Amino acid sequence: MADKSDFTDAEWKAVAEAPLLVTVTMFAAGQHGPISMIKESAAGARVIAAPGDRGAASGLINAIAAEAQTKEARHDAEHHKGPDLAAIIAACLADLEPAATALKAHLSPDEVQQVGGWLVDIAAAVAGASKGVSEGEKETVAKVAAVFGVTPPA
Repeated sequence: MADKSDFTDAEWKAVAEAPLLVTVTMFAAGQHGPISMIKESAAGARVIAAPGDRGAASGLINAIAAEAQTKEARHDAEHHKGPDLAAIIAACLADLEPAATALKAHLSPDEVQQVGGWLVDIAAAVAGASKGVSEGEKETVAKVAAVFGVTPPA
């Protein structure tokens, strides 16, 4: 089973920021007001904080979750800006690529599926937290799934 020591500092930073980037990606994809944003934040935080049993990758996922929940991780996560929401989503998805590459380089295919599945579950939780899931949110969840090479939820 892989752990933090298997990754370079840059790889670990990318992997540890992935849950936060997924959340930001989904915020940009959603159409919401302030109450929906609170619900979405809480839903994403719940899946990050309590990933559940994810098989062989559970230890690594717990380490990623612990790192993602630190004040430093939230502070260090890159702030994405763009001329429109589509540009922000595209930038976030591009920033998820190094994490996906690092996972594929250091984990077994099953573990990649487990970590990627957890990240997609974060995206789906954020999308489903407010009133209905829009087509744009469904498409964005599918794009997150594609980055990590996992099947998006139905």
